[in-house]
Amino acid sequence: MENEVKEKKRTVAQDAAKGLMIISVVFFHCYLVCLPDPSAGLTIFNLLSCFFPFLLSSFFFYTGYNYKDRGRSIKESIIRRTKQLIIPMIIVFLINTILIGSMVLAMDHADAGKTLQLIGETVLFCILSQPLAMFVGIPASGIISFEIHLAIGILWFILVLYICSIFFYILVPHTNKNLVTLISVDILLLLMSFAMGQFISPYLPFTVQCYPMILALMLTAAYLRQWHFLNRRVESKKHSILMGINAIVAEGIIVGTCLLCHYQFGAIFTGSLPAGQFDPALGGFDAIISFFFGILGTYFLHTICRLIKRIPVVGFALAYVGNHSSTFYLFHPIFVVLVSTVIFQKNIVMGDFQPFFYVFVVVILLVGLCLLLDFIVKKKQIERPIVEEVNANKDDEV
Repeated sequence: MENEVKEKKRTVAQDAAKGLMIISVVFFHCYLVCLPDPSAGLTIFNLLSCFFPFLLSSFFFYTGYNYKDRGRSIKESIIRRTKQLIIPMIIVFLINTILIGSMVLAMDHADAGKTLQLIGETVLFCILSQPLAMFVGIPASGIISFEIHLAIGILWFILVLYICSIFFYILVPHTNKNLVTLISVDILLLLMSFAMGQFISPYLPFTVQCYPMILALMLTAAYLRQWHFLNRRVESKKHSILMGINAIVAEGIIVGTCLLCHYQFGAIFTGSLPAGQFDPALGGFDAIISFFFGILGTYFLHTICRLIKRIPVVGFALAYVGNHSSTFYLFHPIFVVLVSTVIFQKNIVMGDFQPFFYVFVVVILLVGLCLLLDFIVKKKQIERPIVEEVNANKDDEV
């Protein structure tokens, strides 16, 4: 195929796209925390959600897209995924609970007993998920601390990715070889998500209704990689213009669908099911819309980032953030709570610019954390060969 290009596992455009997405996720969370009255800015929030309802869907898409058969057995792949996802999830769960719980306790030191009860209820609420928590009588959002809920609630993404990855490793060798098999499996999975979303989703914990749809998205992405869906070679100016038009059309379909559903159903969060949202008005259709949004939205964002990466400072900065998106995702609640505590205690009010200032500070702090972790890792990489060489010399002396 003449206009195909050999792809690396990751590209600068992909990292830049991930950088934009994770900064958007941080912005949404900061926006909810820093505004004393979030409903006052709900129009802007809904507008942004309408343009980017595919943010977390794209992370799942990229996960499938980056898959490469390295000859590992299913057991080896699952063990590797456990080390990559479950162990860090447990560590971050403990860190977030201790640090943010301490912040909440420090802010409400007048009644430590009730604060500790609040923290405990919030942790249980997040671990059990809303349906199970409500069933056993744990209080709903009126008593739940949003800061702790954010810090622990974000871990649902890791859990979903881990569970879907297990089934992904089982199915992808078959779906990658045959388009008919892929289409058949996708239809079956989307029907499962539709049925659960339409009839039983309010009673399902951990947003289980979206798992089959996410699995279908990952399998589809893995197949599309074989056709270089995101990184077609740009052979001429005319070709680049055509790719840009395709990307704009893809985003137009997304925005048009959101506006149409908002008009008919009042569902501005259309397609955000992978973000933990569920719209009863749309029922099972929410999962199906999310599937197509994940494909179209990723294509749009990736194509735009193929242009953005050419801007020296901006492209490098976004690519760096995207390359550390997991650190941003796991640790941003700590910095969100930290910065919000300072803003509220100092009574800093900047009107409409406050959310943007807030995000800027949080992102800078997270970049600092990433630089620190990079320094520690690189230092270990430098020291390890030196240690091995010293040990070898000792052996020679003996």
